[in-house]
Amino acid sequence: MDARSETSPSGYPEGWEGHVVLADGGLAFVRPVRVEDRDELAALHGRMSGESQYLRYFSARRRLPPTEILRDVTVDYRDRMAFVAFVQGRVAAYACYVRREGDDASAEVAFQVEDAQQGRGLGTLLLERLAAYAHERGLHRFTASVLAQNRRMIEVFRDAGFPRSLKRDGSVLEVSLEIDPTRHSREATLQRHDAALAHARERLTDAKRDRP
Repeated sequence: MDARSETSPSGYPEGWEGHVVLADGGLAFVRPVRVEDRDELAALHGRMSGESQYLRYFSARRRLPPTEILRDVTVDYRDRMAFVAFVQGRVAAYACYVRREGDDASAEVAFQVEDAQQGRGLGTLLLERLAAYAHERGLHRFTASVLAQNRRMIEVFRDAGFPRSLKRDGSVLEVSLEIDPTRHSREATLQRHDAALAHARERLTDAKRDRP
């Protein structure tokens, strides 16, 4: 059995926990979300700028209702799934999918990355993790509604290497990703991984050089 497929008696998929190397060589710890993460998720939202909140929710929302936060961390690890990424001990990013009603092959996805951590590859890493998990559970397609001005999120979808289609409806882009692994998506993942490891080695070398 693949270690990733292992679950605890409660259904929590323990095999999907692990450290990842970020694009700049830093580290993050990624795991499936738990209900007890609700305070961390509320704190993550509070650290987001008004612009980031607008891009995520299509409106600036300084505070999320507790019921909405509870919904975001309450998953069944099948039709509703989410991952959180910890950087320096606190949640810095969140990604989820919700299986679409009437279409067992598709799920809608959403992402949230702390402003201070953007540009480090967290969104792409979470998309890869979410897609691999969803594919194991019979999903073949992710969909998302993204504001056309949300360049970072559009880049995340592009850089993942999955076949994609875009349909514009006014200021909103309807994105569709085919998440079945392809040669191109595997190559994109390997290239990102190799580049991240190279940056990690540079960090280690610099740290050793700076020691007294």
